[in-house]
Amino acid sequence: MTLRKSLPWIAATLVIAIAVHFASMMALPRFVMDRALAKMGTPNTIHHGKRVDAGARAVVRPSPDLLYSTCPFDLSKGPLRVRAAVPPGTYWSVSAFDDATNNFFVENDRQAKASMVDFTLIGPHQDKRPLGAVVRSPSERGLILFRTLIDDEKNFAALDAARRQTTCGTFPVPR
Repeated sequence: MTLRKSLPWIAATLVIAIAVHFASMMALPRFVMDRALAKMGTPNTIHHGKRVDAGARAVVRPSPDLLYSTCPFDLSKGPLRVRAAVPPGTYWSVSAFDDATNNFFVENDRQAKASMVDFTLIGPHQDKRPLGAVVRSPSERGLILFRTLIDDEKNFAALDAARRQTTCGTFPVPR
């Protein structure tokens, strides 16, 4: 076969390869997040993970020095109120991820202005803004991840008690 006859086949193969590449780049993150959210539990509810051990894999690459809590969210029925105690003297953070695994919000213990973080998560198309701190999600579904560093084993019980004060839910959120 001559090069001239092969050129259309080569071009078609390249076009198909590029199309498949871009399609997978668009679909793969959402597929991964869908699978992760399915394992995380009921949406708009806080889930406190057990202490990380060698078999723990609910969170990607978990650290045994951290306590994890998650809140898979679905904003299709309205905003989500998030409240979390910020334990003193140790690292703590809250991160929010959209349905394509993109991180769109983070706050840590150094950025928190009080011992309690309190914000409302709203959807991408929600026009009515509630009072107080508001975070807009680029998607209706996603995940909020809380991390607390176990700075010393003797502080474990207090840190675990502080993280269990965390709530996330649609209005009204129980205190």
